[in-house]
Amino acid sequence: KKFADTRAGATHPLDPSGLTPKYVNKKDFGKTPAYLERRKAEVERAQKEYDAYVQERFRQGAMKSLTESERQGILDGLKENWEELHHQYQGLSVVTDTAPKKARKERMEAEMKQLERDIETVEKHKVIYIANPF
Repeated sequence: KKFADTRAGATHPLDPSGLTPKYVNKKDFGKTPAYLERRKAEVERAQKEYDAYVQERFRQGAMKSLTESERQGILDGLKENWEELHHQYQGLSVVTDTAPKKARKERMEAEMKQLERDIETVEKHKVIYIANPF
């Protein structure tokens, strides 16, 4: 089969053009591939093993879960520390012409970056486990 694409009548084969629905006629069209099914089962199995491990550690008393109020208190404290550090950072002079000024600015930037990462981590994870020291 061929199709014409210009007024002059230039013809091309129809099958490789993509104009015919070739894949919808296959018997496995619309089904999830087997490798994705295996991957999904593997992820579920790993999650179940992790949950069993956490439950076992809870029973042993080696771990405890952070309550929502404790988590919110930590988050508020981190944000307060970041605000205080940011206020100090805004008070720095624009010109960092001496080595101590440059070092102080870099140290404050590093501390702010670390606080931002900590805040992001606490906000991202709703359940936080704390390991008890042995």
